[in-house]
Amino acid sequence: MMAKANTRRLPGECCELGEGPSYERATDTAWWLDIVGRKLIEHRFRAGVTIAHDLPRMASLVARIDDERQLIAMDDGLYQRRRADGALSLLVPLEAGNAATRSNDGRVHPSGRLWIGTMGRKAENMPVRSTGPTA
Repeated sequence: MMAKANTRRLPGECCELGEGPSYERATDTAWWLDIVGRKLIEHRFRAGVTIAHDLPRMASLVARIDDERQLIAMDDGLYQRRRADGALSLLVPLEAGNAATRSNDGRVHPSGRLWIGTMGRKAENMPVRSTGPTA
C-alpha cells in the first residue's frame, strides 16, 4: 500500500512566464519567478503569505546561498540578492558578448553545483556552443 502524500496547492499567483520553482526546507518557502513580469515570488507556507518582489530585469532561477543571501540568474548575469532589502550585486556576467541571449531555467544539484542555460531573448533557436573540454 502506497502512503498518501501530504500536498498543498500554491496560490493562484499569475505569471506571464513562470520558471525556476524551488522549495527551501529551512524556511518552508516556495520560490519561483515570472520571467517576463520581472518578479521573484515567494510563498511562505507557515504564514500562508505570498509576496511578489519586483526585479529590474528578467530572471529565471533563484537559489539559496545562506540565511541572508540568494543567487539569482538574470538575463545578463548571476547576481547575489540580499534578502533583507532585495539589493542586487552582479557576481558574473552570462554570455556578456552576446546581447541576443538571456538566462533560462536551471537547478542546483544537491552537491551544490549550479546548472544554468541560456536561450534567445525572442525564444529563437540559438547555435549550440561548447565551452567544455572536447575529446
